[in-house]
Amino acid sequence: MTTRVAFKTCNLCEAMCGLEITVEGSEVSRIVGDAHDPLSRGHICPKAIALKEIQEDPDRLTHPLRRTADGWEEIGWDEAFDEAGRRLAAIQLEHGDDAVAGYVYNAGAHDTAA
Repeated sequence: MTTRVAFKTCNLCEAMCGLEITVEGSEVSRIVGDAHDPLSRGHICPKAIALKEIQEDPDRLTHPLRRTADGWEEIGWDEAFDEAGRRLAAIQLEHGDDAVAGYVYNAGAHDTAA
């Protein structure tokens, strides 16, 4: 089994703490603060430690879903983006360009990957 260490940034809040994540095979085995991160200097909060649990949560969504009369159905990413684009365009056609707005949340505003 291959073990590797990935250095990432926690995106759960605006602090953007540096993370050192040990991965064994495809499983996260350890999350600690990155001692070399210039901002957090190795400190992280319980939310960052819980990222492993979030990643492994059996209820975590890993693909797009569409609501149907019978519940939810899995759809592909291309189909999900196409449907979202069509529906947003229809809203703008009916209600004007100002009917649709974007929202940049706190952590997302500080995450260049977002």
